[in-house]
Amino acid sequence: MAKRTIGAVIAVAMCTLGLVYRTGDEGRAAPAPAALVPEAVYSDDSLGWVVDLALTGGRLVGVDALRDPSVHVFDLEAVKRLGSYGGRGDGPGEFKDPEQIVPGQPDSPGDVLILDGVHQRLTRLSLDEIEAGSVQAPETFRMDGPNAGSLVRAPDGRWFAGGWITEGRVARYRADRSYDRTILGFPPGVEAPGMTLLQAYESWVVADPGGGRLAAGTLLGGLLEIFDYDGAPIAQAAVPDPFQPLWRQGRSRSGRAVMSLGPEARYGFTDLVATGRYLYGLFSGRGVNEAGTPWATPNVQVYTWDGAYVKTLRLDRAAEAITVDASDAWLYASGPEPTPWVGRFRLPEPQG
Repeated sequence: MAKRTIGAVIAVAMCTLGLVYRTGDEGRAAPAPAALVPEAVYSDDSLGWVVDLALTGGRLVGVDALRDPSVHVFDLEAVKRLGSYGGRGDGPGEFKDPEQIVPGQPDSPGDVLILDGVHQRLTRLSLDEIEAGSVQAPETFRMDGPNAGSLVRAPDGRWFAGGWITEGRVARYRADRSYDRTILGFPPGVEAPGMTLLQAYESWVVADPGGGRLAAGTLLGGLLEIFDYDGAPIAQAAVPDPFQPLWRQGRSRSGRAVMSLGPEARYGFTDLVATGRYLYGLFSGRGVNEAGTPWATPNVQVYTWDGAYVKTLRLDRAAEAITVDASDAWLYASGPEPTPWVGRFRLPEPQG
């Protein structure tokens, strides 16, 4: 899910405003975070806006939502760029809104699927072909159902997605990518017309590699929820700064009810990744109208799959996307400033 709400912040300046929902909770102060300095960094102006990262086939993959080419492959040790592929357009191998990387299956670890948010389709790419510069006519697959933005394939082959989901926050899709149903709705008692709640509660979704559990972190809220494949709650994570999304009711140019954002709105979880042991969430807490890139943050919150808060790790620079290896030893991150970068950070020894 590329931070599509950022575009909404600009667009809603033209909307008619009226404050309709506003709640917040005071959370306890988090422990002092540990500082992490990258052991390797790739930084280059040819990178634009690397909005997602994934580890697969012994390499790091990043998707660039701003510039061509759209998909970058890096080695794991020095974070050296090995190859790039993809441009803007509507044809096979072209992207309008590259958002999410889905790693290959165990029998095809050298493949990745790239989700295009506008086209609502997946493009299969071979990492070996990207490195060799020999990609030819990649396959594409349509998503069938609500507008998926944060997409994950569970170990049983089914798909789950956050985004602008019909009647809720998380949708379930069958193995053939056909829509099954919405499994996670909106909080009880929260109501708003049109697209408003779909936009306000847009969430990242990740799956437990061991199966059976999912987690959703809210982009514009301090909410992290853990639940099963049917949406039954398992735990509400103990977020140090919990808050509900804050929005103002707006109208699109066509008169449709949409979310609008005022100065009281804040970013919450701006990325979320999972290993078998932990959930790692980039947590901003900054106002959406603050100068610069308020969704980018150096703060990585760590939780167990039972929802317990473990600690906050602090990077030496603000990041907008992260991924973590299966051993919880290495964290990879990307960020926009001062020059677009991708880096490799050694994680402290696992605790808890």
